[in-house]
Amino acid sequence: MAAYYLQFHLQYILIDKKINKILPFLKSRLFKNSFYTGLALIFIGLIPFTFNFIIGRTFGATALGTINVIVNFCLIITIFISNFFGSAGNKFLAEFRGRKNLEDFIYTFKIIFFGSSAILIITGIILFFGWDYISIKFSLPDNLLYPIIIYIFLRTVYILFRRTFYGMDLVKQYAKNEIYSAIIMFIMIFYVSYYHLPKFLIHTYLVSYLFFFILGINTLFKNFDDIKATMDRTKSFSKKDVLKKFSRYGLVSMIGTVASTGTGYLSVIITGIYLNHSEAGIYTAALSIVSVLMFFPKLFMQVFLPEFSKLFGQGENTKIVQIFKKTFLMFILFSLVICLLLFFLSEKILNLFGEDFASGKTILIIIIPSIFIRMISIPCNAFLSGTKYILIPNIGGIIILTVSLVSWFLFIPEYKDAGIAMGYSLGIIIGIGYQIVSSLFKLRSF
Repeated sequence: MAAYYLQFHLQYILIDKKINKILPFLKSRLFKNSFYTGLALIFIGLIPFTFNFIIGRTFGATALGTINVIVNFCLIITIFISNFFGSAGNKFLAEFRGRKNLEDFIYTFKIIFFGSSAILIITGIILFFGWDYISIKFSLPDNLLYPIIIYIFLRTVYILFRRTFYGMDLVKQYAKNEIYSAIIMFIMIFYVSYYHLPKFLIHTYLVSYLFFFILGINTLFKNFDDIKATMDRTKSFSKKDVLKKFSRYGLVSMIGTVASTGTGYLSVIITGIYLNHSEAGIYTAALSIVSVLMFFPKLFMQVFLPEFSKLFGQGENTKIVQIFKKTFLMFILFSLVICLLLFFLSEKILNLFGEDFASGKTILIIIIPSIFIRMISIPCNAFLSGTKYILIPNIGGIIILTVSLVSWFLFIPEYKDAGIAMGYSLGIIIGIGYQIVSSLFKLRSF
């Protein structure tokens, strides 16, 4: 009896020790930010799938292809602006907050929003005067100039707010805003579908982004002074140095990220240019299923990058390595399970869109390996971009775009929409693979 009691007591002690090790992690800022990001991810990830699913079933493949060509045309433009100002803003807001440099922090904030506003105005002017040529070249409806300009503005501000909130450690507040805006988007999708209003499809996005914009302004007003109060004024503040650092990082980050992320948007635009809108609709249906998973690298990158930047600014290199090791294996296992399930259920999922979309199974299967590679690269890219190896992810992005463009030139004439998927997937596998291998080598000497 005594031996049994002793064994039970030892087991209790071991369990208690494990709980004590887990509790600090559960209370950590990184876990909380990941949790709130996960909540936002559920809603954000469901939006493109829900939109494409309902629009595909209600209006057919042609209407779905048309609206996706429009949206991806806008996204190609916005990623240049949002990635230059957003990526650099995310990093330096977090880094200067970690160093408690008030002037640097405020000046970075001004660069983000005043700089992006100027570029957006110039973009709107170019679209206005060149619309006749642009609408024909990219197969866009000629009556949607103003909705497209508004979409570009609101989408850019939406991304900048998102990056800014992560850099300012306002993840909980951001998640709430994201969820409320997503609910508005769902309501608009069902409204437009129920009343059969295909001409207002792009307006569903406009209403949702406008709602997020209003909530974002409110969040900044409520929290900005409290964040400033945690920082100190410095005598060595230099606008020129901050602008130089911001511009250098933003430019390098923009080139790589645009090349990487823009490849997906460009693949949809190409379907509209070289194929008909019905084929574009089938391709985007397959891509929308994958887009649910694509938000894992996009959003969790926003959790890890400012965390690594903050630790790097504090000189905590050991903690960076520890976080990387703990998360990398976790992402491999999680990504493997998700992608295998998607592979075996691909046909059943596509059949939900309707009979017209059944042929998209091949496209979906071709793309799945590239999604696995992108998902497991989250800690790698955060480590590289958040420390001092920003050039590597951007080289990888250029590799993605280059390989995809060459592959499309070779594959599209023979394989059509499957050729677009092959080029898209091959570019990501090679480009992201380069980033993962490079990060593992750099980590050893970090």
